[in-house]
Amino acid sequence: MRELNGTLPRPDDGSAAVAAVAAGLARHRDEISAEIRDLLAARIDELRGDPALIDLLGASVGGNVETILHVLAHGLPPREVEAPPAAVEYARRLAQRGVPVNALVRAYRLGQARLMEWAFTCVEAAVERDAVAAVSQHVVLTVFEYVDHVSQTVVAVYEAERDRWLENRHAIRVARIRDVLDRRAPSGPDERRAVEAVLGYRFGRDHLGLVLWLDEPPTAGPALVALERCADALALALEAQGRALVVPWDTTSAWVWLPGVVEVSRETVAAVVRRGGEPVRVACGAPAADVEGFRVTHEQALRARAVTLAAGEDAPAVTLFDEVGAVALLCADLDGATAWVKRVLGPLAEPGQTRARLRETLRVFLATGGSNAATATQLGVHPSTVKYRVRRAKEIRGRPVDGDRLDVELALLACAWLGAGR
Repeated sequence: MRELNGTLPRPDDGSAAVAAVAAGLARHRDEISAEIRDLLAARIDELRGDPALIDLLGASVGGNVETILHVLAHGLPPREVEAPPAAVEYARRLAQRGVPVNALVRAYRLGQARLMEWAFTCVEAAVERDAVAAVSQHVVLTVFEYVDHVSQTVVAVYEAERDRWLENRHAIRVARIRDVLDRRAPSGPDERRAVEAVLGYRFGRDHLGLVLWLDEPPTAGPALVALERCADALALALEAQGRALVVPWDTTSAWVWLPGVVEVSRETVAAVVRRGGEPVRVACGAPAADVEGFRVTHEQALRARAVTLAAGEDAPAVTLFDEVGAVALLCADLDGATAWVKRVLGPLAEPGQTRARLRETLRVFLATGGSNAATATQLGVHPSTVKYRVRRAKEIRGRPVDGDRLDVELALLACAWLGAGR
């Protein structure tokens, strides 16, 4: 037990027995360090497969073993020694590689256990039988105090480095994406590979650009967590060929690219959003290939989002550019678009539920090639109701639609998304 003054109890025969144990361990220091290094590399999956990381692990283990032996040999307070530089650098490197912090903590616990096996062997060989218990207790408490102290230190280093690294990495990723979107990069194969390495994303395939955002706070956790979770779920549902590239753009929105997606379904995307349980809105571009496709699908997603924002609170949670492409162009000049819609539709563009119902019926009627039956099925009404509404819509407009059918269809689509009487 630790004494009340905070120091560790010494065995009855002073420091000589502990120093003898330290000396015995020192004779096998390199062997102990190598054994602990190999143990950690074998037992902790996250530490495998990188020779440079294994070398730094060895230096970290060696520094900790040497420091512990120095503490034991000279009776130093474990909590007053500094963590070895190699151990601090190793914690930083793990943070930069994204290795979970629990792997770092586990490494210290496993290393402590193996060191104690060696220490007990040395105690039995170097200490008189009647002093074994006291010396063993002192060694155990000393090593425990040291590992507890140093592990807290390196975890703090890890967390600080992780925060710094993520912040810098995010800034770099945003800068590189800006370069790509602004056509400043990549200018050649080498630069392309460099940009791909920074982003962790390859350009030589199809891409689906998305914009995800929240109009209200999520029910649990930070907004970015909800957006990333939704992006990952969309990647899975749309059978992306890799992880989503997610770039937080502000506190409530993110730009997303899904690799290898060649087809997008409104129903699939909407189902993912519903299952997520968060008020996430999604604007989708159309799948497009290579670097230029990376840019184009993103620009389309931004335009689809502009339509959603212009439509207001009545807009659906999911907007596909393929559904609103022409309307998206109109959103660039809403006042001009409103004037044009009124000119095309005349009194039919006036607000009100009755006018809206007539416009929607005429829009679906034209989209189905003038089929009363297909329109009735889609709207859930009787064909005779469709026939009446179409006739009435044409009467209110004041002229037939055959002469400017495309303009009428676009104007009706604009009303469906943006409303009437703006």
